[in-house]
Amino acid sequence: MPGGSMARYPLLVMLALLGLAWLFDRLLPAPLGLPGLPWLGIALLLAGGLLLILAAGLFRARGTTVDPTRSPDTLVTDGLYRLSRNPMYLGMLLVLIGFALWRDSWPALLGPLAFFLYMNQVVIPREERMVEGRFAEQFQAYRQRTRRWI
Repeated sequence: MPGGSMARYPLLVMLALLGLAWLFDRLLPAPLGLPGLPWLGIALLLAGGLLLILAAGLFRARGTTVDPTRSPDTLVTDGLYRLSRNPMYLGMLLVLIGFALWRDSWPALLGPLAFFLYMNQVVIPREERMVEGRFAEQFQAYRQRTRRWI
């Protein structure tokens, strides 16, 4: 993944993992079999989508880019960003978990795991280096008071 356009756009990574989860569910159904999972999944899917939209909207409202390949114009630290440095990615993660639970598919849970590991180990560190290069001490103070995920 590193280097390609998909690696630079986490939304594409999420959509590809959703596609794979759907494919696994269709070709190799393997239910978790716990009652209530589909409803919990729908709730997480909707919450994740809403979180993603609100977090992206806050970036736009503050006049900075949502494009992860571009250096931000503003360091957003208010609203949802007081609770998490990455609420958009948290929203995407919830969408992936929600989809797996909604479909009642344990193989689909591999998607959120892969997304979390990839974002946490590759994408977020790269983005944080870019933000730190632009906002130095301001970002370091933000990083100390706000967790990466939740």
